[in-house]
Amino acid sequence: MKKKWWNSLRVKIIAWSFVPTVIILSAVAWFTFYSYQQVIGDLAVKQDWAVVQSKTQPILQAIVDINQPIVIQIILTIDIKPEQPIAVRAQNILDHAQNLDVFEGGVYFLDVHGTVYKTWPEQPELIGQDWSDTPQFLWMQDHPGRGAYHELKYIETSGKKILCNSISMNGPQNEFLGATYYCYTFYPVTQNAYYKALLKLNLDPNLMVLDGNNQVIFSADPSQIGKDLSGEAYLKQLQQGQSMSRRFRKGNEDVLVSYSPVYAYPKINLMRWNLVKVEPWADVMQPSLAYRQLLLILLALGVIGPVLVTAYGVRHITDPIQKMIHASEQVTAGRFKHRIEVKTGDEIETLADQFNLMSAELDESYSSLEKKVADRTRELAILNSIISVASQSLEIQEILEEALNKTVEQMGFDAGAAFKLESNPMSALLMAQRGFEPATANDLASRYVITSQGNPAEPPAEVAIYDLKETQDEKQTDPSAQSGFQLLVSVPLATKGRTLGLFLLGKREPSPLSAEELSLLTSIGQQIGVAMENAHLYEQAEQTATTAERTRLARELHDAVTQTLFSASLIADVTPQIWKRNPKEGLQNLEELRLLTRGALAEMRTMLLEMRPETLERVDLKSLLTQLADAFIGRVRVPISVDIQGGCELTHEVKIVFYRVAQEALNNIAKHSGARQVELHLECQPGHLNLCIKDDGLGFDPASITPDHLGIAIMRERANSIGASLNLESQVGQGTTIKLDWRSARRD
Repeated sequence: MKKKWWNSLRVKIIAWSFVPTVIILSAVAWFTFYSYQQVIGDLAVKQDWAVVQSKTQPILQAIVDINQPIVIQIILTIDIKPEQPIAVRAQNILDHAQNLDVFEGGVYFLDVHGTVYKTWPEQPELIGQDWSDTPQFLWMQDHPGRGAYHELKYIETSGKKILCNSISMNGPQNEFLGATYYCYTFYPVTQNAYYKALLKLNLDPNLMVLDGNNQVIFSADPSQIGKDLSGEAYLKQLQQGQSMSRRFRKGNEDVLVSYSPVYAYPKINLMRWNLVKVEPWADVMQPSLAYRQLLLILLALGVIGPVLVTAYGVRHITDPIQKMIHASEQVTAGRFKHRIEVKTGDEIETLADQFNLMSAELDESYSSLEKKVADRTRELAILNSIISVASQSLEIQEILEEALNKTVEQMGFDAGAAFKLESNPMSALLMAQRGFEPATANDLASRYVITSQGNPAEPPAEVAIYDLKETQDEKQTDPSAQSGFQLLVSVPLATKGRTLGLFLLGKREPSPLSAEELSLLTSIGQQIGVAMENAHLYEQAEQTATTAERTRLARELHDAVTQTLFSASLIADVTPQIWKRNPKEGLQNLEELRLLTRGALAEMRTMLLEMRPETLERVDLKSLLTQLADAFIGRVRVPISVDIQGGCELTHEVKIVFYRVAQEALNNIAKHSGARQVELHLECQPGHLNLCIKDDGLGFDPASITPDHLGIAIMRERANSIGASLNLESQVGQGTTIKLDWRSARRD
């Protein structure tokens, strides 16, 4: 039904607004004034920050133009021998560098610890001072070859504040050896190269350059240079907040403060300088005063009349809208059958009709959605139950049996069979069946899935459905015709693009499968394929581990016991002849033979312990250490004195740590020390255990141990695991001592 033009909502709003139009304009003027003020203020804030930010690049470029020519010349042509001592390199820079007088604040050379060891011009009172307490110096230590710009630094002896550009000095392996500081005097103000370069930029008088500690390092007003602004609240708020430009209250007036970093890196500011501009807010808003007076005149035309007329007119329009709001609340609460009645004859009535239609459609969609959610929940429950069953075992036979039973039960099939595929030649090995005779399952698989027209073929890569009604109608005598199944489904068990097996599922009633059921069967096949692959990988890992252990034992037997027994055999062969010639020498050979056989026996016992770790729980620590010493003597032919005092009950964890540390220490002595005498001392008291192993070998410098020295690192980790302390003492040519100390109270 076509509505009359005078009943349209647009005509009604125009009609109600026509009378107070002129008055409404005054209200608009009033709101416009405040909006204008807000917009002007926001634009001033944004533009002021943009102006400040635009000056960062010229300032940075001016600084770079001063330093780079001199510093690059030094790096490329003068300081080019990293193998020389840093003191020699520093003197070489002072002797050959040109234009160093530009750095009238001085040139300072720091060693790797940040200590001043040389200055130019000479300032003896600064030698030995520690200048390492800056982020820039720490940055250069962690990033050799990089430079940094520093904050103002106060030199107490001269009363000056200097600003420095530092460059790291590296060694032949690019290691950090020290740094060179090229400095300028910033306070008291001098006409140095930095000051002149920044003065040429004609910066705004309200603009100041601050260092990382918020000290003024440049301003068009020389009296501001050197001033400390770190206590200014507005500056702290800008640096801690997200805004770069804001209006603040400073004293008795408002000011506009804009802030921008000069240069920054993601993790550390190598140039932590900032630009700050402080300008009175009254100066910023000066252009808006004339417009404000005009708007105030318009605002005075009146407000009360338009408000009353508009309120009365809008009421007739908003009443139906209120009904719609109430109806929307009902729909939001889930009451989709709620309807509204509006008889206005305009667009609002049309909107109400559309709302009622939308509510009806929502009611229908909600009912459909509930059914879909229930179906999807059931599918996920089925998939989760099958995944849970498949993940409980690493045996392929058990995985396929349990997963097949769950699939048949949950998906409503009458029978099922699980096959594992063999690739050479392509064949299917029946692993489990339910509701199928084995012969029937094999026949159905070979007839419909594995072969095609008598020729070998790949099994289907996707879920396949076979209709067996025609086969039964032909009344054949083969098992497939007599099985009684009318629907057959093949589900590939695949992962990573490979089909590892398949499920053959049968139904006696020909009920079609939905797209959701087919998708669920595909997911089931993929999950079982993953479980089969994991079981296969686990089996391979067991075989690999067994082979590796056998290889290790063979190598240990060859390297330790076999060599010892071979030496014992040689001595046993020659001892009778030596005894006849020299009984004393023969006795020595017999003693050596005794030590070798004793060592071989100890080596064998040690290997048996390694093969059966549970034996370590039954053997006491004294016997374990004595056995290690015997094995060491037999293998290395170096005497070792064993001194074990006291006796106490130890936990298995503490005993194993002391055994492993002693084992590693003796292995290190055998491999690296070249010792002629070894001492092993163990003192055991209730709640306290102390082990000391000492040799007279070559020794080493403990400071030279690298993180990849796994032997010592592992000993420390073992000690830390029981709360013990490991102490290693060694000097080149004076042997090595390892002490392991454990106290039960410390562990607690």
